[in-house]
Amino acid sequence: MMHVAILGCGQLARLMAEAGEKLDIRFTFVSIENESSDCVNHLGKVVHWHKGMSGEALLQVIGNPDVITVERESIDTRLLFELSMSCPVSPSPEVIATCQHRLKEKQGLTKLNIPVTPWQLVSDRESLFEAVEKFGFPLIIKACENGYDGKNQWHLKNAQHLDLLIKEHEPKDWIAEPYINFIKEASLIGVRSACGEVQFYPVTENFHESGILKHSIAPLEEVPERQILAMQKSLNKLMSAWQYVGVMTMEMFLTDEGFMVNELAPRVHNSGHWTKDSDVTCQFENHLRAILGKPLGKTESPSYKGMINLLGKGDEFPNISLPDGSLYLYGKKPRAGRKLGHINMVDSNRQSLIRRMSQLERIIDSASSVGHSSVDNR
Repeated sequence: MMHVAILGCGQLARLMAEAGEKLDIRFTFVSIENESSDCVNHLGKVVHWHKGMSGEALLQVIGNPDVITVERESIDTRLLFELSMSCPVSPSPEVIATCQHRLKEKQGLTKLNIPVTPWQLVSDRESLFEAVEKFGFPLIIKACENGYDGKNQWHLKNAQHLDLLIKEHEPKDWIAEPYINFIKEASLIGVRSACGEVQFYPVTENFHESGILKHSIAPLEEVPERQILAMQKSLNKLMSAWQYVGVMTMEMFLTDEGFMVNELAPRVHNSGHWTKDSDVTCQFENHLRAILGKPLGKTESPSYKGMINLLGKGDEFPNISLPDGSLYLYGKKPRAGRKLGHINMVDSNRQSLIRRMSQLERIIDSASSVGHSSVDNR
């Protein structure tokens, strides 16, 4: 039986472990700095890491796994490098360190001539004013580190917003970007194995609200095949150049001129959750296959797939009785804005799928009392 250690105990770790059951994999989960293990309890051993604990000491507690992976990129890179001296770590610590920092990520994409959103480094007030002069308003400011789901990001619509930002925060280690008047937001999920095999899932269209993914539909339509191939070529170039192993997600803006990369995720991704209910090998299983050097599974499908995030609205779990779909709960305690689970739907017709998803979202939005769901709870 193969042994995989996952750094992090969130829903992505849970979904990977569930997918790994059919592959006869044993899992150990590493709780980082006392994070909750609610999502992964009963799926494997949970061990705890805290600052000051060496990689060698952690490996002894884990029990010498065959490979170590991560469920998020916000992991102490010093720990990852220490672990990689004694055990394979996939994706590599170098790639994770790059994707942790927006400037390094932008520079990596630019170096490979991959289309990327225009950007400028902001290190002080002078460079912030230069970015305003260069891009104008509206202007997007993002912290280079610790930014996700809209956190540590500011949308400046005018000079008043700029003044307010300066009063509340001293400009330092930021990236400035112009507002992109995009047609659609999309993501391409690719997977590259330790043997160099590469597969791509259908490009997924994403819909965000307040910086958080609300729902996704795959495959993306009304985009020329040549553009899809260009996206795949770019991600393939990136994964090959970085000797990447595992699932990687390339989030993009689609404009009249083509596509541009907004950011990368060196891991399984929320926009790929639909793969759990389809005739493809899900992203979670393929990630495990990739890091263990196994042949990759099928990624192409003729049907339409949808995913809706179930977000908390308070400290009570919403009472949802859904007409159809598959519900996946993460075992988290309810909290406003927290991702508590997701719902997958499959249809042979895109418009039918959109109608069903809209109906589902109306039901979710109106649910507020404690209760249980009547759908398939896996």
